Amino acid sequence: MAEGMRPIRARRVGFEKERGVLSLEADTGRSFVFVELSGPDAGVSEALRVLSPLAESQLPLQFLRACPDCLSFVVAQSDLPQVREVLDRAGVSFEASEGCAVITVVAPNMRSIPGLMARMGEVLFGRAIGVYQMADSHSSVSCVIAAGQLVEAVEALRAEFGRPEEAA
Repeated sequence: MAEGMRPIRARRVGFEKERGVLSLEADTGRSFVFVELSGPDAGVSEALRVLSPLAESQLPLQFLRACPDCLSFVVAQSDLPQVREVLDRAGVSFEASEGCAVITVVAPNMRSIPGLMARMGEVLFGRAIGVYQMADSHSSVSCVIAAGQLVEAVEALRAEFGRPEEAA
């Protein structure tokens, strides 16, 4: 080594996100709304007849699912009276389920966990926990369930994914 030079110790730098299930999150105070689209206007035009007045009222929707014959979404329980008023005024027939919760399995870098959504569904269905809707993103899988079943759902998912001490 040249005079005045000293060795430099390299340190490892990781760019990869942690793999596996990182946490469980629960959010209560939600309502699930289901709208059947039927008749001659079924499809895009009827969906817009439902969604446009909600957008004009600036009501935030979550878990929006649009199919050719139905729409469904989640709103804050506190927004449900206004959602009912807007949809009634628009002449839209709908069903609303109050007292819902959203439970989310957070799993950054989910590519290392094949079948995560299926496992989550199997665990919940195996405990007779009704699932209104499931959704996924690049780093999580979420389910809309009845809030009365939230404690059981959290316990079952903690056991399945090895998160025994985590608070919901």
